Amino acid sequence: MQHRNRDGHDPNVVFYEEDIIALQELDANELFVPLDRLCGTLGLDPIEEFQAMAAHGELMRGLRSLGGGVRGLKVDLVPLWLATVDTAKVKPSVRAKLALYQQECASVLWQAFKPQGFGPEDTLLPERGEMTPADLAYQGMMAQAALARQQMLVERQLQTNRVEGNRIGRTERDERESPAFELARLVRRVAHTLAARSRRNEYGGVFSGLYRQFGISSYRNLHYGRLREALDWLERWHSDMLGEPEPPPDI
Repeated sequence: MQHRNRDGHDPNVVFYEEDIIALQELDANELFVPLDRLCGTLGLDPIEEFQAMAAHGELMRGLRSLGGGVRGLKVDLVPLWLATVDTAKVKPSVRAKLALYQQECASVLWQAFKPQGFGPEDTLLPERGEMTPADLAYQGMMAQAALARQQMLVERQLQTNRVEGNRIGRTERDERESPAFELARLVRRVAHTLAARSRRNEYGGVFSGLYRQFGISSYRNLHYGRLREALDWLERWHSDMLGEPEPPPDI
C-alpha cells in the first residue's frame, strides 16, 4: 500500500530534483517541442493528444508542423498542457509526479487570481493557525506577485486605450469609476516618483506596503473602506516625497 502525508502528497516523490517538467528535458533554445517526445515521456498516444490539443482553443494556437510529419507544441504552453492531462492515462512511473504538479498549478493559480478578502484555501497551505514561516512567506510573496500582475495588466490596458485615441474619454471615466484603475493609477504615480529619486524599480516596495499595511492581495472585489485607506496612504506617501504639507483636518 502506498503511504501519503496528511496533505495528500506522496513522500516518495522528489518534486524539485526530477519533477514532471524536468522529465521533459526542455531545451532553453527550443521554441516548439515535438509531441512525440512530450507524449513518449508520459506514455501517451501522440495522435490522441494532438486531437485533444486541437480541440482546446489556447493549445491549438500553439501547435505547429515542424516538418517531416512532426508536430510540435509551443514551449510556453507545455505547463498548460500538463495541467490538462488526465493522470489516469499516464504511465504509473510518472503519475505521482504529474498529480503533484497539478496540485501546485492549482495552488499558484488560486494565489494569483483569488479575489481580495479570501483566506488561504490553497491545496499546498495548511490552516491559517498551522502555517510555518515558509508558508507565510509564500503567501505574502504570491500576494505581491498577484498585485504586480494585475498592475501590469491595468497599465497595459490604459496604454492600449490611449493609443487607440477614440477611447481616451472612456478610459478617463474608467480610471475614476473602477477601484482597480484608481488604485493602479496611484501605485504607478508613487512607484514612478520613487524611481525618479532612487534610479531603481520601486513597484515591489509599493506592493509590499499595500500587503503589509492593509492586507491587500488583489485589486479584485476590494472593500470600499479598505480601498479608501490604501488610497489615502498612497496619497500621503506621494505628498511626503514632494514635500507638500498635509491638508488641514476636517472641522
